[in-house]
Amino acid sequence: MTDNDSKSFMDNPTLYEGTYLEFLGFRLATWKDGFARIEMPVRAEHRNTVGYLHGGVIASLLDIAGAVSGSFGTSNEFVSVTINLNCNYMAPHRADTAIAEGELIRATSSLFFAQAKLFDPDNNRLCATATATYKQKARKT
Repeated sequence: MTDNDSKSFMDNPTLYEGTYLEFLGFRLATWKDGFARIEMPVRAEHRNTVGYLHGGVIASLLDIAGAVSGSFGTSNEFVSVTINLNCNYMAPHRADTAIAEGELIRATSSLFFAQAKLFDPDNNRLCATATATYKQKARKT
């Protein structure tokens, strides 16, 4: 498989219509085995009261990037459920675009572990990192 060649929920946006994922408005920029890069245009409703990207949105993007990095090649029948997410905030994010990259660290028969980073592309500043544990579950229909 090559970049973005897999079949999953990311290939079928109707699976997340009307959900928080749709509200965020991110796009999958790169997806290959063990790696995902997502980009999101930052809107006013994504910002906190001082104008920076809200910490909850940052955590969400880190979580999504990590989950997607470990889901390459899975079918629409499965979903990655977050078991643990540990975020570290290092610097405020001010840019009009947010970039998060996730990397698969290890996978077992039932769990996978990933790390993710969120950048401010205006100055290439690392704003936040995360480590996470996910469980692959059958999607309920």
